[in-house]
Amino acid sequence: MKVAPPHPQEEARLAALDNLEILDTLPEVGFDDLTRLASQLCETPIALVSLVDHYRQWFKSRVGLEAPETPRELAFCAHAILGEELFMVEDSHNDERFHDNPLVTGGPHVRFYAGIPIRGAAGLNMGTLCVIDHEPRRLTPAQQYALAVLGRQVEAQLLLRLRVRELERREEELRSQRDTLAHIQNQKDELLHKVMRDFKAPLASILTNAAFTLYRPHLPEDVLRATRDIRDAADTLHRTTSNLLDASGDETTLPLNTSQFDAHVLLSEVARDFQQRLVSSPRRFTQSAKLVEPLITADRELLRRTLVNLLDNSFQYTALGSSRVTLEASNPEPGLLELRVRDEGPAIAPAARAHLFEAHLPDAHTPSSGRAEGSNRLALAFCRRAVQAHGGWLWVEDNHPKGVAFCIRLPVRPHGPLYSGS
Repeated sequence: MKVAPPHPQEEARLAALDNLEILDTLPEVGFDDLTRLASQLCETPIALVSLVDHYRQWFKSRVGLEAPETPRELAFCAHAILGEELFMVEDSHNDERFHDNPLVTGGPHVRFYAGIPIRGAAGLNMGTLCVIDHEPRRLTPAQQYALAVLGRQVEAQLLLRLRVRELERREEELRSQRDTLAHIQNQKDELLHKVMRDFKAPLASILTNAAFTLYRPHLPEDVLRATRDIRDAADTLHRTTSNLLDASGDETTLPLNTSQFDAHVLLSEVARDFQQRLVSSPRRFTQSAKLVEPLITADRELLRRTLVNLLDNSFQYTALGSSRVTLEASNPEPGLLELRVRDEGPAIAPAARAHLFEAHLPDAHTPSSGRAEGSNRLALAFCRRAVQAHGGWLWVEDNHPKGVAFCIRLPVRPHGPLYSGS
């Protein structure tokens, strides 16, 4: 018996085999189908996909053989991987390399062997697709060709497996990166929320003192003007902190504190406060309320903040001069309240509207629209969450002949599914 020498590129070959991560894995249909087909086409009782490791040949797929592996020094396949063509032993009893091989003299009694080398991704032979018989014989040219074709299919299976492994590793790396980024983002959000919560108390104090100062009589005009500026700036910052806390938190629904109130009164309060901002502005503001059901059941504060944010957004994008902002209210059908904030500012492209109410949107995915990109996303994201918490709808549409209209529809009946258990 002659033991096959190592492959000329043995270390690289073994490294490529290890990289496949296939040794000692479970059977796979893709390999088993090819092995059965090889046995049938070559008319042999045994067919194997054999991978030659450091000390053994291990069978990824086998037909007609129980043993999962044999020692490398006994392996016919160890000889076959030294070449690139079909390796065939017609009668092992007459071959000095194998006549006294234990695999010949004992089970599985290899008398005939034919193996086609199978290469890995590096082009090095990993093992063979081989067929074995207990009687001496020779493969016909058609059978030799078929075995070579099937060998290439085994190579394709190995390459596919390698690519799948690479994709799985890449996905795991990306998953790990996403988890890391999510952890960092959560830490940033927690810090930001702590800072915003700390802002609210001093801002409330500034607003209270500004309001107290404005009610004092006989103040000089420059003091009144400066105090109004302080109040407006503090009010804007206070709303921003509230929007951030409510819009960028978790995705659970905002809690509702529902009560019954007159929508006319709420709309008048919002209109009065908004009108005060237009004292020194040429912009115009109008209000229209045609309510058949003025008494509604909802969270008054969330609804007030929603309208204030939408009016602020329209005010920001309404040009000076004759441009107008309008607040409208109606009952399109019983049990529904519809609110519209119209402006005559720039239009918003239809493609950008789907993302307008998202608090966090990567720049690369932001549709091209100047107003959509510049809008206060935290405020609009809060508005959407507040409306959805009521079981309502918020959308934007064109305001003919120019501008946009932000539209809200809310179910306002006190005994509907929305409010059961509130």
